[in-house]
Amino acid sequence: MKHLKTTAKTDRTVPLTLALSFAVPAVVLLICFAVCDIAPFGDRTLCSMDGYSQYYPMLMNMGEAVKSGEPFYSWNGALGFNLWAQSGYYTNSPLWLPLYFLPHSAQVSYINLSVLFRLSLSGLFFCLYLLKSHKGISYKKSILLFPALSLAWALNGYMTAFINQIMWTDVVVLLPLVILGIEYIKDKKSPLLYILALFVSICSCFYISFMVCIFAVLWFFFLMFREYVLWKDRFRYAVKFGVSSLIAGGMSAAVILPVYKALSLTKASDLGFDGVLELNYSLGEFLMRVLPFQKTSLEYDLPNIYCTVTVFILFLFFIFSKKFTRRHRASAFVFVTFMFLSMCVNLGEFIWHGFHYPNQLPARQSFLVIFLMLTLAAEYLSRCQLKPQHLYALTALLFAGAILNFSVQFSRDVWTSRVNSLQKYESVMENFTALDDEDTFVRMEWADTKKNNYPQQYGYKGISYYSSTMSGDAYDFFQQTAMDRYAKNVSVRYKQSDILNALFSVKYIMSGEHGGKITENDKILSLGFVSSGTVYSYIPSKIKKPELGQQLLWDCLCGKSFTSFSEGYSILSKNQMKITLFDTDYIEGTLTSDTDGVFFTTIPNDGGWEIIIDGEKRKTKKAAGYFLSCEIEKGDHEIVLKYTVPGIKLGAVISLLSLLALLGWLFIERRVKL
Repeated sequence: MKHLKTTAKTDRTVPLTLALSFAVPAVVLLICFAVCDIAPFGDRTLCSMDGYSQYYPMLMNMGEAVKSGEPFYSWNGALGFNLWAQSGYYTNSPLWLPLYFLPHSAQVSYINLSVLFRLSLSGLFFCLYLLKSHKGISYKKSILLFPALSLAWALNGYMTAFINQIMWTDVVVLLPLVILGIEYIKDKKSPLLYILALFVSICSCFYISFMVCIFAVLWFFFLMFREYVLWKDRFRYAVKFGVSSLIAGGMSAAVILPVYKALSLTKASDLGFDGVLELNYSLGEFLMRVLPFQKTSLEYDLPNIYCTVTVFILFLFFIFSKKFTRRHRASAFVFVTFMFLSMCVNLGEFIWHGFHYPNQLPARQSFLVIFLMLTLAAEYLSRCQLKPQHLYALTALLFAGAILNFSVQFSRDVWTSRVNSLQKYESVMENFTALDDEDTFVRMEWADTKKNNYPQQYGYKGISYYSSTMSGDAYDFFQQTAMDRYAKNVSVRYKQSDILNALFSVKYIMSGEHGGKITENDKILSLGFVSSGTVYSYIPSKIKKPELGQQLLWDCLCGKSFTSFSEGYSILSKNQMKITLFDTDYIEGTLTSDTDGVFFTTIPNDGGWEIIIDGEKRKTKKAAGYFLSCEIEKGDHEIVLKYTVPGIKLGAVISLLSLLALLGWLFIERRVKL
């Protein structure tokens, strides 16, 4: 009877323990929001830094795409880009879906509160992991220590440093469920939790999930060697883990393949390891990062690994504790040492970051080290006997260490922006985008350099763009036509000229402090027109003087050199495509050409586009190093342009087959148990 009574009492404490692990981070963050005037309490927002220049505009763009049912391609930047791939890299989180259907006035507050919700969920899921992994711990311990450890996870130094990198936090939230799923596999339970958690993680953020996949393999080996397991059992667990991982990855293929294909076109994909091993940090610098109130590390600085000094000390106690076998402690020590060294050595950074070096923000895998340290601290606490006063003191230290450090770093180091800085041009841009005729095609831009992703933020067809999925061909072309750029290899800011305005169909040009003045440009070319074959001789990478790139391109399009813009325009404007139907990924039109030549479009040739002339699919070429084109003959033509996301068809097939494999596996397991 005593055992049944204790069990019942313990079960009643679980909901309270989980509730505390969710509520405490939320309360801490709400107080920080109120003190720092963050919406909905004030006029500031966490959409700052990349949150301001990338995520917010991309969310606005994807929201419109979701509502219109056109999530595959966008014309709102870089002359056109693969929206499906960009979303897989930046905005695929299921937590963004409510945002797309909220009124614009509530969206900034929702983004801020979604950060709060993510941190609270990370605390909840970490606590759930601890409860499931340490069932032998007494309820008196768990109700105090587990919420404290979960708070240290939710408010760790990584989350504080990269709180503006909203796309990364979903993976941090889901990591405890991924690891718990691996432990279920080892304990001969269903692999469903692992498969679903890893699947959602990959779909939410392909980039950071790449690191989780590596860590999952390392964690599996850690489980296999921290205690004695027969080799035949290890083999059986390895097969189950491997098949589960393949199914999770396969179910994500409709996202993975398009994103991978897009990233393979970027300039970063060509940046390899130089073969020289170097240490990024000294041991002393590294150890300083476990202390509280350190300056948040950004821009090629030290890793953010703070999770309270108490946790670090508990980890040391674990390593020297006789309560654990030598095998267990040695495996943990090797695992931790490997994780630390992989952050310190440049080759480790190169591998963890998808086989290229990170741009500015350091050690983006450091949350994995924090997770490992916290789990080992929890293991030690689950075994040691603590007097009530020591338990209370330890809990207080954990809570204080997490809350005080987070509060100081949040108020001192976290970047914020004014809410009206995201919305100040809204009324002007509504008038501006009203000029966009959906049945035809024109582009719009600013007369002077503005933010990179304004086309995405305000929903107009433009050129300025900032994304890690930007192709290397795009960057090279824009660089050699004297465009302004921000951040290496991934951005362009439109810089207007008569040639570029005409070539890129920029009909409306906005100027003035708030963009209130709109100028109409009457000398524009269609999305497609007939050019000279000499355009194929224009190779951006061979142009030594970018200031001459525009004129050289213009001359190549015309087939001869001109001293004035008007002379070239009069030639190129003769044989233009007349658009009769324009959709995001499907365009119809007619063209009458008085000469054989090249059908040149200002559509990026990054894959996916087809040209069909008079019912015949044509072989496409890359003109001027960037643009979709093909040969065309003299005469009257009907033209169709169609877009399919590269890799999505194969990815969808693999995703469906993997889902069917999962359902079949679960059905068989259930039948066997019955």
